[in-house]
Amino acid sequence: MAIGSTRGKRRLGRHIRPILDRSGLKVDEVVKVSRVSRPTIVRMLSGDALARWPTLSMVLDVIGATPEEKTRALQLWEVADVDPYAIEHARDLPVNYKRFRMDELEAVRERSLDSALISGLLQTAGYAEAVARAARRRIVGDSWDERAAAERSQRQALLFREPPLEFHALLDEAALRRLVGGPEVMREQLDHLVSVAARPNVTIRVLPHAVGAYGAHFGCLTLLEFPESDEPLAAYAEALTGLVSVEDEEVEVLSAVWDDAARLALTAEDSVGLIRAVRDTLGDL
Repeated sequence: MAIGSTRGKRRLGRHIRPILDRSGLKVDEVVKVSRVSRPTIVRMLSGDALARWPTLSMVLDVIGATPEEKTRALQLWEVADVDPYAIEHARDLPVNYKRFRMDELEAVRERSLDSALISGLLQTAGYAEAVARAARRRIVGDSWDERAAAERSQRQALLFREPPLEFHALLDEAALRRLVGGPEVMREQLDHLVSVAARPNVTIRVLPHAVGAYGAHFGCLTLLEFPESDEPLAAYAEALTGLVSVEDEEVEVLSAVWDDAARLALTAEDSVGLIRAVRDTLGDL
């Protein structure tokens, strides 16, 4: 049984759940009749695991799935059973980060709000390495700072693929002024922001100090949208222990928080002007 949440597994779980609810059976009753373990069924429903098809087929029979529902389940299972993306460099990172990376690979639109650091999709190699060194307590394995730049580079390729990921970043002014990696690293980082902001699929807007507090003033969040019209938003928020997946009604709350912050942010043009102004305070080599 493949363990670890992916979007395909979660879609399959969402397909099975209403069939189970309609049957009126409890999970323990399905376990007794199907002889499939309780953890296996719970993980399938949550999208945290993918059982073998004979196992899933047996569960579907017990809960009374129609032939059409079983056919659709098989289609979803076949998609979930394939991992077409190689997430390089991330094997030493927390499970939630790998889940985020897999979701991001399939997303068509991403919105981020970062109050302390530059968003990962916008980081230069030097900046990413400096951030990785600071985060060493949260990362499994050694020498992650040496691989962080390569991992960021792989992520950023999404902005240049065809079709490219549509990316809308809200950055707190504090993230622009925080001297991560020293003046030279920050000069390069701010120059890079100005450059990438010129891409038609990228919008960078700054929340200036003057706006005061806002919904996500301390922390960061990321919202991902997918090509399917019936696929819900995926939301992730940063906690002290790392990236956390947000579920259910809280996703819409975070989406509203992002929208509220966007209404307070500078225009894209004025934001680039502020980035250039902060860059000028650092001088030249």
